[in-house]
Amino acid sequence: MLITKRIQIDFADPRIDAIDAIQDIRKAAEKAGLNLFSRYEVRLQWPMPVNGKVVVEIGIPSIIAEDFAIGNHLRGISSYLLKECGGRYDKYLVGKRLLNYTEIPLEDIDEDSKGNLPMIDKLEAIVSFTQLLERQDDEALNQIVRILDILEQSRKLNIKLSRGGLCSGNKQGGG
Repeated sequence: MLITKRIQIDFADPRIDAIDAIQDIRKAAEKAGLNLFSRYEVRLQWPMPVNGKVVVEIGIPSIIAEDFAIGNHLRGISSYLLKECGGRYDKYLVGKRLLNYTEIPLEDIDEDSKGNLPMIDKLEAIVSFTQLLERQDDEALNQIVRILDILEQSRKLNIKLSRGGLCSGNKQGGG
């Protein structure tokens, strides 16, 4: 079983925002993620922009989660930025620190994100649907039709809700 932790990545130097370096951070996280998975079976997800910040979700096996030092194990991201980006980030070192990693409690999701699936679940759904689309058998076609029906029902429900229907408190008609 994996324990999910959400980590905000910031530069130690306030002159640069992590969001401005998200492409390099993503490359660094990909490299660090391979290392973490091969050593500890820790799953490092794709860093995502969330309200102008860079946030990454980490899946840590429950057996090691209690003693897993996140900052220490994510230093591979900093190392990559310092070694593989042609000195671009050297001037942002504060002492020997380039990045800060802050754990964000999963309950502290902003109002716009409440009720949403975690990004990893969304990406897995996209991959699964894409794989269904690539298949040519009857079972896949039936599943695709069912998914499209659900999406159509959802679209119709969204239209009703946007027009003030369904428990909106608006009284319509004569009375």
